Amino acid sequence: MAAPTHPRSGLDTALTPLRFLERAVEVHPDKTAVIDGARRATYREFGDHVVALADALRRSGVDRGDSVAYLASNSMEMLAAHFAVPLAGGVLVAVNTRLAAEEIRYICDHSRSVLLIG
Repeated sequence: MAAPTHPRSGLDTALTPLRFLERAVEVHPDKTAVIDGARRATYREFGDHVVALADALRRSGVDRGDSVAYLASNSMEMLAAHFAVPLAGGVLVAVNTRLAAEEIRYICDHSRSVLLIG
């Protein structure tokens, strides 16, 4: 995940959400990262979950640039999807759980999602 070096600053790491998570895991592995109701996860636990989900997406056939629709409430699962789908090379299509089936179908078709997780 290397980025081009900035010519004036010598920075060689892109400041992306994936890099921010990676850095948080490195610097604060045992600090609480996510609170979802009664559930809690440290940065290490959340990072491990994201990596496992990204691996599962790749094994499911998600290729670079593929859209992945995710039907979930505001939860740890949806937060993980925001990191795991790009880590797997895909593009996240977050789908509102309050939509009707036909609306969800339209979004999946329009986005050309290769996978719907819900």
